[in-house]
Amino acid sequence: MRENYHTHKVAVNAYLLKNDQFLLLKRVNHPAIWAPPGGRLNPDENPENGLRREIKEETNFDVEIVVPVNTWFGDWNGRPLLSIDYLAHFKNGELKLSHEHSDAAWVTIDELRRGEPIRLDPQLGFNLADFEKARKLALLLRSGW
Repeated sequence: MRENYHTHKVAVNAYLLKNDQFLLLKRVNHPAIWAPPGGRLNPDENPENGLRREIKEETNFDVEIVVPVNTWFGDWNGRPLLSIDYLAHFKNGELKLSHEHSDAAWVTIDELRRGEPIRLDPQLGFNLADFEKARKLALLLRSGW
């Protein structure tokens, strides 16, 4: 058996909240969807450190990672991918998008439910239930649960 044999890639994403709004980024590359900030981990990278790095690279924001909300495993571009999705809170920073994204928007859960101004594409990415779960967890934690 080979040492350092990795079976699949690992990605991390953030349901990033600021004033009860989620940050969504419009991807430039296929699939050009709206999605939370995040990306793939470097080899042997701690998931929370990797998520902070990805958010800093994509937005220039500093964040507080709160807790995992969701995991997903499946095929992504022909390869197995495990994704760990975290609840995170905006701390500071001025938005500066990376070359990977063409636009950014802060949206409420009600705007996501209406599909305005942003319509999620659950076939290719995240769905409304993911955001609702993250918001519910944020409310529970805020109430001292």
